[in-house]
Amino acid sequence: MIRFLISFTGCLLLSAAVVMPQEVVVTGFPLGQGSNVDPSFFRPYYPQLQEVADTLRKYPMVHAVVTGGADGQRYRRNSDAKNPALALGRAHALRNVLVHEFNVDSTRIMVQSEDVRAKGERYRYATVRIVWEFSDIKANLDNLATRLDTLASRPPVEQHITEVTEIAEDLADNMGLQLSAGISSSPFGAIPVVAGAVTWERFVFLECIVGHTFWNSSFSFQGTELDARRRMAGGQIIVYPFKDKPVGIVGGWIRTEEISQEYYKYGTMSEGPVVGVRVSHYDFLSITGVYSPTRYHDAGENDNRTRKDEFLLTLTFHTLFGGEK
Repeated sequence: MIRFLISFTGCLLLSAAVVMPQEVVVTGFPLGQGSNVDPSFFRPYYPQLQEVADTLRKYPMVHAVVTGGADGQRYRRNSDAKNPALALGRAHALRNVLVHEFNVDSTRIMVQSEDVRAKGERYRYATVRIVWEFSDIKANLDNLATRLDTLASRPPVEQHITEVTEIAEDLADNMGLQLSAGISSSPFGAIPVVAGAVTWERFVFLECIVGHTFWNSSFSFQGTELDARRRMAGGQIIVYPFKDKPVGIVGGWIRTEEISQEYYKYGTMSEGPVVGVRVSHYDFLSITGVYSPTRYHDAGENDNRTRKDEFLLTLTFHTLFGGEK
């Protein structure tokens, strides 16, 4: 059945090819001129040549044949008909127009010449016609039929589908998402925070935390009093080594800044590593205490100050989805 459908499709394609001839004939070449003819000579034929170029781009299984002809009119010491190079030159002139003016791939063009004994302008010509490569169409259809037969003869893949389904179910059962909101201390004061964490079996948590005050506070920077707000950003890893104890080990990095509301640039920044513990005695509440040897930096100054006595305390309410196993 598959081979019948492919054969039927091939017949339709071949029929379409037969009813779609396309040819442009350029006549009236000046006597004795071949490839040296002025390119403007072809300008009246540009609309038709554009159609040929469009066909070549649209159908990959066709090519163009360019033929040049020279008539039997005597020119100087020789006649056109006795000068095959003149006919071939006219073909190359048309070929060059297609390549350089219409961006046709030169590998899609075949060039040939024709010896004509008759006289007259219409026999001093160059033509381009589209040729459908029927053999290539048939070869591609046969190849497609072979590939379809191979797919049809393959063994069922139900086992592979089952394995993939089991892996997906295992990931869904073991992975979870925790969303948190609360308040945290900082070197510059309290900051409301929100956090999101991805967890595996509620044993390891990869958490991102951000915070920002929504009130202004007085802030002195280089002798100038500025309205400022605080913001915090950081990442933490929390590991609960004992499944029967709600105590986790915390490690990560936190950055806190005092932001001027007038310039929206930080005046003072504090950042550094954090290490500590998190207690989650209740399913909805966590308390985190960390030690943070922070590095202080004032805007516009190159030196940093290090404080080794910084501790941060965070209280968050959270909800957890998934990761039950």
